[in-house]
Amino acid sequence: FVLFLCIVLGPSCIRINQSAIRPRHQQEIAIQKDHKSIYDKVRSHLNEHYFVPMTATILKQYSNQLLHDLNLSYFSPLSYNDQTLALKQAKKVVSIQRKIKKHHLILRVTDKGYNFYIGTEKEFDKKAQNFFQDTNAFIELKENPFNKIQDNVIHLLNQIRAKKFIFQWQYNKMMPNRIKCQLAHLYFNPKTHKDGIPVRPIENTINAPTTNISNYLDE
Repeated sequence: FVLFLCIVLGPSCIRINQSAIRPRHQQEIAIQKDHKSIYDKVRSHLNEHYFVPMTATILKQYSNQLLHDLNLSYFSPLSYNDQTLALKQAKKVVSIQRKIKKHHLILRVTDKGYNFYIGTEKEFDKKAQNFFQDTNAFIELKENPFNKIQDNVIHLLNQIRAKKFIFQWQYNKMMPNRIKCQLAHLYFNPKTHKDGIPVRPIENTINAPTTNISNYLDE
């Protein structure tokens, strides 16, 4: 049953040639994240629906076994065929990167599809400029407001915490991560299913200073 929960609540896929993708220290970080994500979900599910205590011995055993399986999955030696395949794939990626840089190309995932778009930097920039002119929905910032936004968010959280309008755990949950935090920005994906291949704007706010507040309010 616990194995079933691990499958249901765990990763949706297993990457091919995992030990060939990243340096070991990066894989160890990925393992810890995967372990925490899966273990927390399984433990919470068992506690909420089957009243299994959070400190139950079986959960500790499961945690150890899960960590062992993840290490095995990431660090098991590759077969000769898999090593050869990984090297070929790596060389192909490097070759593509060099050609993109040499010819000043843009490589983007297409909108509403599983394909890639390849075009020149000038061509893609022109599409973006056409979007700005046609919509008038955005303005170009003359200076970077990131520090001001982050300082305002932190100052506001400090104020409402000092006045005891929120608990400490709420304060911690909404506080922006100073290391990962970055300015929200706009990028474009090409709509290859449309005539002329216009672009669709995507607002990246995943690490913005206000994201943790938004995520908490959505819970």
